Amino acid sequence: MTIRDILTAIILLLITVLANSFIWLNGAATNPYAVLILVPMAAAMLLLPFRLAWLVIVVGVAGQLMQLQAPLPTHHQMDTHYRAMVYGQIFAGLLLGVTLHILRVRIVRQQQALRALHQRQHRDEQLVTIGTAAAQFSHEVATPIQTIQFMLEDVRQRYPNDEDLQRAEQQIKRIHNLLLDWRQVAEDVWTHRVLELQVNELVEQVRDALLIARPDIRVHWHDDEQPGCVIQADRTLIPAILSLLHNAADAAPLDSKIDVKTQVVENTWQMIIRNEGEPLDAPRKRGLGRELLPSSRGVGAGAMLSYASFERFGGTVSWHVESGHTVTEICMPVEARHG
Repeated sequence: MTIRDILTAIILLLITVLANSFIWLNGAATNPYAVLILVPMAAAMLLLPFRLAWLVIVVGVAGQLMQLQAPLPTHHQMDTHYRAMVYGQIFAGLLLGVTLHILRVRIVRQQQALRALHQRQHRDEQLVTIGTAAAQFSHEVATPIQTIQFMLEDVRQRYPNDEDLQRAEQQIKRIHNLLLDWRQVAEDVWTHRVLELQVNELVEQVRDALLIARPDIRVHWHDDEQPGCVIQADRTLIPAILSLLHNAADAAPLDSKIDVKTQVVENTWQMIIRNEGEPLDAPRKRGLGRELLPSSRGVGAGAMLSYASFERFGGTVSWHVESGHTVTEICMPVEARHG
């Protein structure tokens, strides 16, 4: 509610009061211009917030009711007719208010849906751009990785027991495997291949992958065993979960602990990630995952990619602040498989 809304409401209230007073002094219900009182009432419902709009309508209806107390310059036999005219005016005013209220609600919902659709389209365009860049990057990186592998093999023949060389080979091999995994994920997305991922196995794979990628992170896991529960998704699900875990770890202070709880509640698998750190402000909390948000730690591309991955399989991810902690909540639909 703004100052402009308040001033507009005051003007419409004055017009309504003055119009009712003029009609009350000039024939009341017999005045043929009494119908014009509906004009400021309709304008209020179109221009003002609902509370102020209904205030104007209530004042207009009260003014019309006051017309029943005005002296009528007509025969006594016409009183019933004029009272019916007043009641008709009141009914028309209320019907106008309810109708315009419903129409405004529908228009607002349609505008919100269009805004969300436009935001999603913009996000999808950004995702396509990021995916294209990632594909080009992986293609460009493959050749240098193979060259480094060949060079390391030559060096290995001369220094077969060098520990630093062994660690370098392990890291190069890991990069090579990551590229192979990325290509497999890209193929799954391209062919729309969906897998049945066991919840318990999924959690175990995430834990193992996080331990390998970030051994420095202190994670306290709270896992509820859910045998027989499966999630319909492809291989992008695990990288999406890992990306959110990486974000939580990067946002947390050094030597702090991250709590991760997994559970199944009413056919929904939940992973709740709680970390310390600077709480998200309201604009970032609304836009995180839906658009790129530049910050000192990046642009939020990982959160946006994860958000899109969960959304493709009917899941959601949300962020909120709880007792000084930032909480990331992942929800995915699950199905029970017995036997």
